[in-house]
Amino acid sequence: MNDSPSIDSTENALLRQHGQSVWSVIVRLLGDDGHDAADCFQQAYLQFVAQTGGNASVRNPSALLKKIAAARAIDFVRRRIRERARTAMVEPDAVPSAKSFSPEAVLKEEELRASLRFALAEIPQEQATAFVLTAIEDVSCEDAAAAMGVTVNHLGVLLFRARKSLQAKLSVYAPEGRTKR
Repeated sequence: MNDSPSIDSTENALLRQHGQSVWSVIVRLLGDDGHDAADCFQQAYLQFVAQTGGNASVRNPSALLKKIAAARAIDFVRRRIRERARTAMVEPDAVPSAKSFSPEAVLKEEELRASLRFALAEIPQEQATAFVLTAIEDVSCEDAAAAMGVTVNHLGVLLFRARKSLQAKLSVYAPEGRTKR
């Protein structure tokens, strides 16, 4: 049992205030809301508490929590990639069922999301985190930079490199007639 009710209530307040947005980051990156997402969510909060000592006076706890959650989710995706490469087996949920057939546009979107997850797992962690925070979670550059412990200029460099890498990895999805510059 926790002897410090103030820390416990602070952690509960953080969960109430930021839990849904942190969960959304994780589910978007993992592509599901199963056990991996729950484990990732738990790890993100534990890391936040360990890193901040449960102190709610962090400049922007939401951005820091999202940064930690994005990093943990990307780690999970990387682990999945390694496990799949080791087993080299077709997973049952990789084969579409009759009830999951949908229009071509929906399938392409799902494929793009999966490809984005894998591409994010292949680029450096700092670049992937910067991209997730700003492009997917719509965290301001100032808040994302503060959460990552970098300057806004360095965040811009990370974003440029992330976009360049992701553009190369996902070029197959570029609209027709659009070429690299």
